[in-house]
Amino acid sequence: MQFAAGGRPSRTSCRDADAAATATIAPTAAPTAETPEPATLTIWFPDTLLPANADAVAAIVEADVAEFSNTQDGVTVELRRKVEGDVGGILSTLRSANGVAPGALPDITLLRRNDLVRAVEDGLIQPIEGRVASTVIADLFPAALRLGRADDQLYALPYLADLYLFAYDAGSQPVERMTFDAVFDLDRPLVVPAASSSGIADVLWLQYSAAGGILDPESPLTETAVASVFSFYDRLRTEGLIVPGSVDYTSPGDYSRAIATGQIPSGVVKTSQLAQFVGSERPTAFSSIPTSTGDPVSSIDAWMWVIVTQDPEQQAIAGHFINWMMNAEHHGTFAQALSIPPTQRNALRRWSFPGIENALLSNLMTNAFSTDQLIGTGGAARAMQAAWIDLITGESNAQEAVRSALQP
Repeated sequence: MQFAAGGRPSRTSCRDADAAATATIAPTAAPTAETPEPATLTIWFPDTLLPANADAVAAIVEADVAEFSNTQDGVTVELRRKVEGDVGGILSTLRSANGVAPGALPDITLLRRNDLVRAVEDGLIQPIEGRVASTVIADLFPAALRLGRADDQLYALPYLADLYLFAYDAGSQPVERMTFDAVFDLDRPLVVPAASSSGIADVLWLQYSAAGGILDPESPLTETAVASVFSFYDRLRTEGLIVPGSVDYTSPGDYSRAIATGQIPSGVVKTSQLAQFVGSERPTAFSSIPTSTGDPVSSIDAWMWVIVTQDPEQQAIAGHFINWMMNAEHHGTFAQALSIPPTQRNALRRWSFPGIENALLSNLMTNAFSTDQLIGTGGAARAMQAAWIDLITGESNAQEAVRSALQP
């Protein structure tokens, strides 16, 4: 990806850029002895948000960066696409460069919640409060804003939200409240990411919590909540409405394309996969995940802006850039291009997706659990997870599974 001199984006495609591609905006005039060298702001952008073959997305970023440079006395912006994953990803690169090549570190990057917590523990990022506008912070949805906090300080500005939703063939009237009974009225096989390597699967945790369940190392499981959720899955299994292979899926990303193309009629997805539904000939509706009451429930993760540089002057420029990108128009336009909901109220008003009510997203981003609250790694969580898998696979019925989950 390249930018033309003077801050105006060129039409050069980003298709040939690799994972370390660098975008540079040259200053409008060469510095003289009397003119100090313009500052350079280095930004690492995850490849999941700036795909190498997404020209429309790249053009939006190019335009935003170029306009920002023009407002900052020719600040040079270097935009580098980086792998998001663990191996060679943003966090691991921050860690490795911090000790041996601190000059190679970015001024700003985007991290997910788990990486944010580890980056704070390792001292890799700086508190952001005081560097960004209070109006930007105030416009964030509460559940999103909580993601940016660690050690009682604000370290990040949530940018794009990742939430659980339930997707289904919209051939019939959309369902306002996706209760367990409503799922049977739809009469469509569904898929859930039932596998978990460390404890309880997110969906089971959320449905159990929505039924009034408490999952705490100091408290026993709530029997009525376990029974409610297990009865739902027992009936799904006996009526042939659980898609084979659900117990092997750890993430909606394992199967979301099959839902988008109609190979699977319905299932739990995440907002980070909505782009797969764009242009699909199969009309799809979205609701909150099924619960006993139909009340909307989800956990929330997000890609979040963080400041890496320890230089106060660079931090000030970084804050200006984050404010610029969090402008409601810029924010909403970029989120729309990626089909991922923005985390600010005013930006969400500019965002839409077929089959999704923005009121539902507003509700979820106000009340969703943070990923830190998914505490299902204790003995009770593992017991409930194991009993649930036995239930889904037909190794036990609902009553047997409840007894197994509740055993001390």
